[in-house]
Amino acid sequence: MHRDTYLRMTLDQLLAACTQKGFQGSGPGGQHRNKTNTGVQLNLPQYNLEIKSCEARSAKENKTHALHRMQMALALNVRETPPATEIPFPGSNGHIQTSNALFPLFVAHVFDIMATKNGDTKAAAQAFGISPSALVKILRQDKACAEKLQNQRVAGGKAKLKL
Repeated sequence: MHRDTYLRMTLDQLLAACTQKGFQGSGPGGQHRNKTNTGVQLNLPQYNLEIKSCEARSAKENKTHALHRMQMALALNVRETPPATEIPFPGSNGHIQTSNALFPLFVAHVFDIMATKNGDTKAAAQAFGISPSALVKILRQDKACAEKLQNQRVAGGKAKLKL
C-alpha cells in the first residue's frame, strides 16, 4: 500500500493495518501502570516501522499516542516521488496546526519535494503556494520536523537554518 494511503486513513483504519502488542510500562504511575499491559507497541512491517507508547496509564491513550507517532514516522521516514500537480495547502493563511489530521500528509509531501531539491525549502513552499519562511515556521512547530529539516539541508549542502 502507498504511504499516502496510510496517512489518509482514520486512526482506527491505521490501527487495523498495524500489528499491535501490549506490554507493561515502567516508571512513575503506581501499581496500575506497573502491573497491567497499558503500554502499546505498533508495527507496520511494510515500512519496517515500530512505535511504542507507555507514558499514559491507559492503554487507550497510549494507543492514540502511538498512532499519531506512526503517522509522523511515516511522514518523516518514507520518501515517495512528489506529485506532479500543485498540492492544495491543507491549512489557511500560511498556517497549519500539528493537530490537523492532514498535517502528517503535508509534512510527507514537503520532505518529498525537498529530497528532490537538495533540501531547498523554496521549491516545497512554492508547491503549496506559501512563503519559505511560513513553511519553516510550520515545520518548527514539531521538534522531529525541525530536526529532519536541518538534516536534509545539511545533506543537500545547504547551511543550517536558525530555528
